[in-house]
Amino acid sequence: MPRISSCSCRQLQIECEGEPVRTSVCHCLECQRRTGSVFGAQVRFLEGQVHPRGEAKRFSRRADSGGLVELNFCPECGSTVYWRLESQP
Repeated sequence: MPRISSCSCRQLQIECEGEPVRTSVCHCLECQRRTGSVFGAQVRFLEGQVHPRGEAKRFSRRADSGGLVELNFCPECGSTVYWRLESQP
């Protein structure tokens, strides 16, 4: 069963197939900034399981681990819909 998520205005959507690799919550300062909450909930899928639709703007930053984090958000309503982590050796 596919899982579909979207931004507030529904312009940017993401469809994920199969089961997630990981489900977690994070309370680091960057996740607090990203969500406007005390923590961020996240579900991780393999890249081949993820199919975005719509226009996204991107913001990239370095994580505490040193890897690159690419946040993808809607240019209309500003909702972050998905993000991508750079593979670490």
